[in-house]
Amino acid sequence: MTTARELYEHWAGEPEHDARLGESLDPRGTEWLFELFASLGPKPGEFLLDVGARDGKHFKRLVEAHELRGLALDPVPTGPDVIEGAIESLPVEDASVDWIWARDMLVHVDLERGFSECTRVLKPGGRIVAYVTLATDLLEPRERAWLSEAVALVNLDAEQVEAAASTLELEQKIELGSEWRERMIENGEWDANDALLRIARMRRLGIDSPVDGADLAWGIYQMLGKLCPTVYVWSKTSSA
Repeated sequence: MTTARELYEHWAGEPEHDARLGESLDPRGTEWLFELFASLGPKPGEFLLDVGARDGKHFKRLVEAHELRGLALDPVPTGPDVIEGAIESLPVEDASVDWIWARDMLVHVDLERGFSECTRVLKPGGRIVAYVTLATDLLEPRERAWLSEAVALVNLDAEQVEAAASTLELEQKIELGSEWRERMIENGEWDANDALLRIARMRRLGIDSPVDGADLAWGIYQMLGKLCPTVYVWSKTSSA
């Protein structure tokens, strides 16, 4: 433990900071996920199932870039080419899907049913590419409870996700941590200062909006290491 004397002696001088802290560490950005998908070798004509497509922009990009066929689903579709559907009950035949894209949605679903359905519809050798934000040991219990209630989180633990996917083969697990947020700040795509100011103003004004508060805190928690965006690549073996 640092003593008070050591602390004030440290502050009294001119502390030396690691020069690397003032330089970019070349963090991976959101484009990296598309690069990862491309590196896995999708082939023209293969079938892609997007199980949380929202407005369908990512689905459209993947289909066009790799000449894929496919289907985009979301429980609350907001795009013209997205149909209503959920991972727990997929409207496709057994062993008919080459790729499943699951971006930022596994935190909200019934994992057991969802992965059972994914296993059912994937062809042998078919893959799931999933991006999911998970809690770390730095997320305090009250913070976790607040976030979970505010934005409908039911799965925040890596152990939960990996256990539910145990019938599939884990090919890759990449912990991105704060990288996307770092890149977004460096590129001017996200303003952490603005998020912090809005959180502070909400508190001062007594604005009780858990959804908005959690949305603002989400990126801050990633920067602080309380939440860890993680990418998984699973494949279906012939025996699954």
